Amino acid sequence: MAEKGNKVQEKGELLLFQWQTCVETTNVVSQRRDVINGLFVTLNLAIVTTIVALWDMRAIALIAAGAAVCISWFLYIISFKKLNKTKFDVINAMETQLPAQPFNDEWRALTEDKWYVKGSTIEKVLPISFSVIYVALLISLLVCK
Repeated sequence: MAEKGNKVQEKGELLLFQWQTCVETTNVVSQRRDVINGLFVTLNLAIVTTIVALWDMRAIALIAAGAAVCISWFLYIISFKKLNKTKFDVINAMETQLPAQPFNDEWRALTEDKWYVKGSTIEKVLPISFSVIYVALLISLLVCK
């Protein structure tokens, strides 16, 4: 009988260890996401600054490059959103076997809050904003020349 109890305890400890590992990997993904967003902001600011400094027809190539960077950035956001969703689906499924379900409880509370806006929705504002800036710069460049 004691052997059966030990196996149950070992299984519970293994599940908790696996759950903790999954939670830690979501933190790593979030940190990577923040770094990539920072790189894209920096790259776009450098492109916009160079366009304004050049302010001639050569800038059109940079505008096209900036638009391509924004598309890549947007796709990264979508990719990270899917990766995080899948990770949390796994974590939430594992939690059903644990005594407490903090991530399930947190998500339930957030979805009930009418003012909650998903981070990925907010993130998408930046590449869209830079895209609008590139369109405005292109129009302005073509009209002024």
